[in-house]
Amino acid sequence: MSGVPQIKIKESVKELKELMKKQKTGIGFAKVQTLYLFKIKAVETVRHLAVLVGRGESTIHRWLKVYRERGIKSLLKEEEAEETLLGQLGRTEIINVDTAAAIQQELKEKEGFSSYREVQQWLEIVKGIKIHYISVWRICRYEFQAKLKIPRPQSNKQAQGELDKFKLKLSDKLMELVLRIKSKMGKTQNIRYWCGDETRLGLQTIGRKKLTLKGVKPCGEKQWKFDYYYLYGLVEPKTGETFYYEFSHLNTQCFALFLELFSQNYSEEIQILQLDNAASHTTKNLVVPDNIILLFQPPYTPEVNPIERLWEHLKSFLKWRNFENLDKLRDAVSQILAKFNKDIIQSLTGWDFILNALSLSGI
Repeated sequence: MSGVPQIKIKESVKELKELMKKQKTGIGFAKVQTLYLFKIKAVETVRHLAVLVGRGESTIHRWLKVYRERGIKSLLKEEEAEETLLGQLGRTEIINVDTAAAIQQELKEKEGFSSYREVQQWLEIVKGIKIHYISVWRICRYEFQAKLKIPRPQSNKQAQGELDKFKLKLSDKLMELVLRIKSKMGKTQNIRYWCGDETRLGLQTIGRKKLTLKGVKPCGEKQWKFDYYYLYGLVEPKTGETFYYEFSHLNTQCFALFLELFSQNYSEEIQILQLDNAASHTTKNLVVPDNIILLFQPPYTPEVNPIERLWEHLKSFLKWRNFENLDKLRDAVSQILAKFNKDIIQSLTGWDFILNALSLSGI
């Protein structure tokens, strides 16, 4: 019902504009507006048009059929009877192009809305536009493909603007480091950039959403076992290369050993590691190998570290799986990680702001 109609509008754009001005009923205006929008090619599909004029797709198809077979006079002949019927049943208001653009612009913001009802309330309170709920739902869900998603939690301690500042200034920071390294160790020194973090993996079941029919509440078997271990990891966004190691604790001693193992495996280059501000990363007691430089992201900004996405992807393969003990969990994690080739890793972690900064700094 939502395809591209094969119809030729005989009236000119000027004639249709004049006809819209002459209409005394909303439904008459909507019928002429339908022809006008197709005439100027402002819309291509009936679905798009139905959202803009606030009518159902079947209604639009019926109007176009009448116009195609009997012309515009027949199309407008019974608008008064239709308007009376719609007035009795209730109908949605027309969403014009400007209103649709305002909704689309607001949906681009990361803060988002908590519901389609909130979009409707925002339009009424902020924009002074009162629109029926079903019209708001249809344009958000079907025209803009906007649906409710689980947001990434953002710390209320995150300093305003620090996240964007880090992204913008990363290339400058890397240029400074590169110049310092080259001046001390020579221009031929190879430099690599990694992003690191730790994640806890345990026997408590990881729950995620399930898809069921409307009215069917999904269920999942969950166990409450609190044994766990930590997986320390580094990922190179440029290549998709990774380095992992398991530890029983999250502390300075384990992190120092992790750095030492990494340094031994990658001893030929200078390694720049982007990390968060965890105590085990920033303590003065931490011994950092000579070929490793630590670069700290702003506090409370996991959003700028792409390895977080790798951890999320890993855990998606563990959802609703229950393991008897940590050894079986370790085996499963190892098998999953073995399937993550460099192309997969790079697609998950090769974020534009990092790759652009690496390119500008010559890393």
